[in-house]
Amino acid sequence: MKKICSKFLSLSVLLMTVAASAPFARAQTTEVRVLSNPAGPQFQVDGTNYGGPVSFLWPVGSQHTLYAPSGSGYAYNIGQTIQWQFAGWQWSGGTQTQNPLPISASTAIPQYTALYNALYQFSLSISCSPGLCTGNPGTVTLNGIAVSGNQTSWQGLGATLALQAFPNPGWTFAGWAPAANQTITGFQDIVTMNAPTAVNAVFVQATTVNVVTVPNGLPVYADHTLVSTPVSLSWAQGSQHWLAPSGDWESDVSGKRWSFVSWSNGGAENQSYVVPNSGTSQTITATFTPSAYPQFLTSPQTNLNLVVDGLVLPPPYSYIWGVGSTHTVSATTPQTDAQGNSWIFKSWDDLATTPSRTITIPVGADVNGYTLHALFTEQATLTVGSTIAGLSVTVDGTACTTPCTVQRSLGASVHVSAPGSVPLGAGFRQDFLGWSSGGGAPVAGDWIATLNVPSTSIVASYHLMNLLTTAANPSGGATWTIQPASPDGYYDSQTAVSLGVTAQPGFRFANWTGDLSGSVPTASLTMSVPHSVMAQFTKVPFISPNGVTNAAGALPQTGVAPGSVVSIFGASLASTTAVGPATPMVQTLAGLTASVGTRLLPLYFASPTQINLQIPSDLALGQQTVTVSSLGMPDVNSTFTIVRDAPGIFGLLLDGQNYALALHEDGSLVTPQFPAQKGELLTAYATGFGPTAPVRPNGYAVPATPAYQLLDPITLQVGSVQYTPQNAFAAPGQVGLDLVQFRLDSSAPSGSTIAVYFTVNGVNSNTLNLPIQ
Repeated sequence: MKKICSKFLSLSVLLMTVAASAPFARAQTTEVRVLSNPAGPQFQVDGTNYGGPVSFLWPVGSQHTLYAPSGSGYAYNIGQTIQWQFAGWQWSGGTQTQNPLPISASTAIPQYTALYNALYQFSLSISCSPGLCTGNPGTVTLNGIAVSGNQTSWQGLGATLALQAFPNPGWTFAGWAPAANQTITGFQDIVTMNAPTAVNAVFVQATTVNVVTVPNGLPVYADHTLVSTPVSLSWAQGSQHWLAPSGDWESDVSGKRWSFVSWSNGGAENQSYVVPNSGTSQTITATFTPSAYPQFLTSPQTNLNLVVDGLVLPPPYSYIWGVGSTHTVSATTPQTDAQGNSWIFKSWDDLATTPSRTITIPVGADVNGYTLHALFTEQATLTVGSTIAGLSVTVDGTACTTPCTVQRSLGASVHVSAPGSVPLGAGFRQDFLGWSSGGGAPVAGDWIATLNVPSTSIVASYHLMNLLTTAANPSGGATWTIQPASPDGYYDSQTAVSLGVTAQPGFRFANWTGDLSGSVPTASLTMSVPHSVMAQFTKVPFISPNGVTNAAGALPQTGVAPGSVVSIFGASLASTTAVGPATPMVQTLAGLTASVGTRLLPLYFASPTQINLQIPSDLALGQQTVTVSSLGMPDVNSTFTIVRDAPGIFGLLLDGQNYALALHEDGSLVTPQFPAQKGELLTAYATGFGPTAPVRPNGYAVPATPAYQLLDPITLQVGSVQYTPQNAFAAPGQVGLDLVQFRLDSSAPSGSTIAVYFTVNGVNSNTLNLPIQ
C-alpha cells in the first residue's frame, strides 16, 4: 500500500513540474512564399540559394534577408541561351530595387517576387548542301539589312525578325531549316522571339538542265510553267522538279499533231525529276509520235458505256493517241441503257469475244484512222416481287430473295418457284396463292414463261392463314364437326368456321372456353386471328351396348348364366379403380354399386370402364336390368339376358396368341414352352357352365367339400376329336369359377395352336388354342 501511494505522489509532482515550466502563450507565425518571375533565375533567402518557389513559416517580426546573386548584372540559364537582368523585388505593397533586401516577417506580406527582364538568344547560320560552302552562296537580310555570315544576338520577348535569302549565281536557295517560332514562306522566314531561336538558311549549288523535244520545238511543263523548247534551266543539285507534256497531244508549227511517247530518263509522263549532284549540265528529252484519231462504237445500241484506259465513259469515244501507243478498252457487261433496257456484250467487230482487250494503235492510223465496234445483245429483265418482304424464291433452281432481278436473253424460258407456305410465328403463316403479272389475278403453281419483251414483272401473292386449335376436356370426351374442314387447322383470315361437338359415351357437354363461350354445343367464329377453343365436358356413367358379357370374353351367343362371373363395360362407371376381397365379396367398391331390382350384386373389380361381378345363382332366366350407381353421378341401366348355360373359357395371351387357361397335372400352366401331354389330367378354367349341386353360394367362395358338381352335360372338342371331360365342378375357394378336368389320348392332334372349345347342354363356348405335345 505504501508503494502505490509513493508512485502516485511522484507522478503528481512530475505533472506539476511540467505544467510550471510550460510557457503561458505561443509566439504568432506567418507563412511567406518567395519566387522569381520569370521562373529560372536563382535567388537567396537568408544566405541559402533557391531555384524555384519556396515557402517559409516565420515568427511574426523575425528578421530575414532576400538577395538576387546577379546583382545589377545578368544571370543565364544552363545553355546560356536566356539572359536575365535583375529588376527588383516585388510584394503586394510595391517594389524595391535594393539588393540585398532586409525584411521583417509580417502577416500582411505573404509573398516576395524577384523580378527579372528576359532576353532570348537569336542565332543565324548560313549553310550549304552538301558539304561546306565554297565561296559566297548568297545573301541573307535581317529586317532589310544584309547580314554577312553567321551571327548571334539577344532579342526581347515577342520581338519579330524578318529574314530573306537570295542566292548568288551558280547557287540556289534550298530553304530554311524547319524550327519552332518561325513562319516560313519560300525565301522568307518570319521569327517570333518566344524562346531562344536558331535559324539556318540552306543554299545548294545549281546545275543546268536542258529540256528538248523530238520533234523540236514542242512545249512542255517545267515546274507547272509551260515553256518552249529547247530551254535551259538552272536547278539546285538534288532538287526535285515537275516535268510533263502540255496535254494529250501537241501541234508543231505546221499544225501536225503529235502525242507524247516517253522521257529520255525513263520517267513517268508526269514525272518528278531530281537534279543530279553534279555540276555537269544535264539534258532530258521528250519524244513524241504522230497522233492518230481512234473511234470506238457500240452497236446496235449506240449510247452504251465503255471503259477506256480504266475510266468508265459514255459516248462519243473519239481520242487523239500516238501511233504505237497501247491502251485497254472494255465493254461493260451487262449494262442498262437510258431506256432501262439491259444489254450484254457479244463480241467486237473483229470477232474477238473477250470484253476487255489491249490494243496498239497501228502505223498509218494517223492517216487512215482506227475504228472498233463493240457488239451487244439485248437482254430481257425479269423482276420478281412478293407480298412478303424478303421472300426466298428460286429462279431456274437458283435462290433469289425478293425483290430481285434476273436477266436472260430475249426468248429464253424461265422457271420461277415460290414456297407454298411461310411461317410467321405461333399460330399464323402466309400461304401461296399464285403468281400475278400486270395486275392480274394470281395463278397457282410455278411461273414458267418465255421472256419475249425487255421487261417483265411478276409478284408472288400470299394470304394470311390463322390456326384454329380445338381440344376437349377430358380429351376423349367429344367428336368434332368443323366446317369448312382444314387438313392442318389453318384457315384464311377471312374464313367463317362453324364448330360442333358430340359427347362421347360417358361424357356430357358442359360449355365452351378459350375463344368461345356458352353452353350450346355448336358455335362459329371468324379466323381473323389465331383462335383456340376448348370444349368442356362432364363425366356421366355409361354402359356400352351389349356391355354385360361373360367375363371370359366374347361368346358365340349372347346371355350370361346364373352364378357366373360377368363383366360390365362402359365409361365413367367409377371415379377410380379398385379390387375387392376374394371372399366374402363386397357390394360397394370404388364408390359404386350394381343391382338387379332390389338385389345388390357382389363385386370383384371396379374401374371407370369395367366392372366384374357375380350373377346370383338363383336369378330368374330371361331379360333382366342391371343398375350401376356411382357416388355423385346419375344411375345408369342396361338390359341383359339370363340363360341357363353361357360357357366361357378363360384365356391366356402369350406372344399375340390367345391360349386356354389350363393347368398340368402338377398344377403348372400349360404354355407353348410346356405343352399339354397326352394321358395327363388337364384342368381348364371357365365360367357360366350352368347350375351346380349343391347350388353355389352368392358372393362367397365355394367350400372345399362337398364338391359342387356341374349338372349339365359337357363335351370337349379338340381339333376334330371330341372328348367327354373326366370331371366338372365349381372351383373350390373361388367365386363364380368352373373347373373342367379331362385327359387327351393318342387320337388328339399335336401342335402349338390346337383349337379347343366346350359344349354345355348344346351351347358352345368361345374357341381358344391349346398347345399339345
